[in-house]
Amino acid sequence: MANRVYFASQGLSVGGTTVQGAQSVGISINYSLEQAFQLGRLAIYDNIVTDGEVTVTASKNLDGNSTMFGLMGGGNVGSYGATTTNIVVASNTSESDTSLNTGAQVCTTITGAYLSSLSYTFPSDGFATEEISWVADNKSTAGVVSAPASASSENAYRHHVSWSGVLSGANVTNISISTDLGREAMFKLGSFRPYHRFANFPFEVTVEFTVANTSVDTSVVDLNGVTCTGDGNLPGKQTIEVYVCDANADSASAAYTFTMSGCRLSAVSQDGGDTGGGNASTTYTYTTYNELDVSEA
Repeated sequence: MANRVYFASQGLSVGGTTVQGAQSVGISINYSLEQAFQLGRLAIYDNIVTDGEVTVTASKNLDGNSTMFGLMGGGNVGSYGATTTNIVVASNTSESDTSLNTGAQVCTTITGAYLSSLSYTFPSDGFATEEISWVADNKSTAGVVSAPASASSENAYRHHVSWSGVLSGANVTNISISTDLGREAMFKLGSFRPYHRFANFPFEVTVEFTVANTSVDTSVVDLNGVTCTGDGNLPGKQTIEVYVCDANADSASAAYTFTMSGCRLSAVSQDGGDTGGGNASTTYTYTTYNELDVSEA
C-alpha cells in the first residue's frame, strides 16, 4: 500500500477513455439533511437524509488530445440536457510505480454523471486549460484506468491562441469561456434517488476578454438612438470564435474551435494602473445563452 497519492500515481477516464493531459481531479459527496422537531422537547426529533450528490471536478491542459467534453461526444453544450457519462478515478497501490499501473490500483467509479459546468481559460502566462464539473448519484469502488500516453503534440500556450468576432488588434491578455448548466434534481414518490437531474435552461454562456490598456476606455455609451425599430448605437450581436493552434485565425487549421453565437456585450470594466505600479486593463464581457459549440480537428 502506498504512503501517499500524488500526480504520477493518479489517473482519470471519461466515458471509458483515459484523459490525456489531466492536471487535477477532485470528488466531493454532499448529503442534504432535513431536521424534524416536536413540541414539548428541545432535542431533535429526527434528522433524515433527503438527497445525496456526488460532484466531480477535473481539469486538463489543451494539448491537441481530446477534451474531456469531447470524450462525452463534444458539439453544442445545449444538447447535453439528458446526456450522462461514466467517470473513473484511479490511484496506484504501490508507491514504487512511476506511472499508473493497471494491475495495482484502487478505483472510484462515478456512473450516470451529468455535465454541470464547463469552462476554458486562455491566459498569456500559462497553459490553456479546460475545467469540467459533473454531478451524479452513484459512486462505487470499481473500474480501471489505463496509463496516459507519455507525450503530447504540444500544450497550448499564448502563441497558439487566436480569435475572431470582437476586439481585433487589441492586446488581449486573457480569454475565458464559461457556462453553468444549473442541475436540479427531480424526484417521484416511491423512489429515494432522483429520476433525473435537469439542465436549468436557459443557461448563460459568458466570454470574457481582458485587454492591456494603451489608453483609457473609449467605448461609447449612447442610449438616445434606441427606438422600437432599431438598437441605435447599442453593441450588436456577435459570433465569437476562439481557435487553438491556428495561425490563420479561422477554423480551417485549428486543433480546437470554440464558437459562441448570438453574443452581446454585457459589461466593460476598467481597473488597475494605480500607484502600486500595475498596468491598467479592461475586461469586456460578452453574454449569450445555450450557445457554446466545442469542436476538435
